[in-house]
Parts: sequence; C-alpha cells; structure tokens
Amino acid sequence: MKVLHAISIMICFLITCSCDKIEDSRIPRNHPVYLELYLDAEDRDLVPMSAYKFFTINNINISSQRVGYAGVLVYHGVDGNYYAFDMACPHEASRNSIIQMSDDGIYAVCPTCKSKYDISHGIGNPVEGPSRFTLRRYSVSRVGNKLYVRN
Repeated sequence: MKVLHAISIMICFLITCSCDKIEDSRIPRNHPVYLELYLDAEDRDLVPMSAYKFFTINNINISSQRVGYAGVLVYHGVDGNYYAFDMACPHEASRNSIIQMSDDGIYAVCPTCKSKYDISHGIGNPVEGPSRFTLRRYSVSRVGNKLYVRN
C-alpha cells in the first residue's frame, strides 16, 4: 500500500513539474465577445477549409457585436469545425502584439515574440517561440448558415 501511495505521489509530482507544461492564456477574460456571422452572405469567405477572418472594432457591422481584448480570429479548421481566438499574443499579453496568419493558413504567429500557435484543430497551442500559453479561445456555435462567437 505504501509503495502504491509513493508511486502516485511521484506521478503527481512529475505531471505538475513538467517542463513542457502549456498554460492557459494570459489574455484577460473580462472583455466581452459576441459576433453573429453569416456564412451565406458577408462572411461566406469563411466557408472553405482553413479559411480565416479577423474581426476588430474597426470592421464589425453591428454595434451590439463585441470583439474581446484585441479582436477575434475566426478559423475554419481542417476538421470542419469553426474556432475563434483572441488576436492578442498571450505571451506578450498586449493589445499591441496582434497575431497574424502564416502563409500556409494553419498557424497564428506573433510578429513581436515570434511565437507560433497551431490553430488547425482549434487548440491554439504554442509550437515554436517563447510562449508557454495557449491562445484565448472563444465558443463558436453554428445554427444553419449562421455562426455565433461568444465568451
């Protein structure tokens, strides 16, 4: 019994002290997000796989819509699902460090710290660079040809 207890303590220690631990985003949660997107109208450019679109306070159409801390990246994943992320790099945690898309359309990249995030399946994990934080994710639901993005 003591051996089993010692093994379980050691496993817990190794999990919590792992050097490869990826942490939740440092982007504040208290900035509202609400977007209504129309896949059969003005947002139809999101229909192809790996399509993406950036939404900021400067390009939203409805005054009731909200774009989070630094704006929202909406992405049509390679698995067919839609995902949304805050556009602020979580390593920099600043509205001035806005992620951009890589040329292959699978990664979001911070131009400041050069961290690279895999968004292809909606996780937003860092795969290169100094960041140990995931991108801030927002909820996306689909009803017919309409997407709702919320936090």
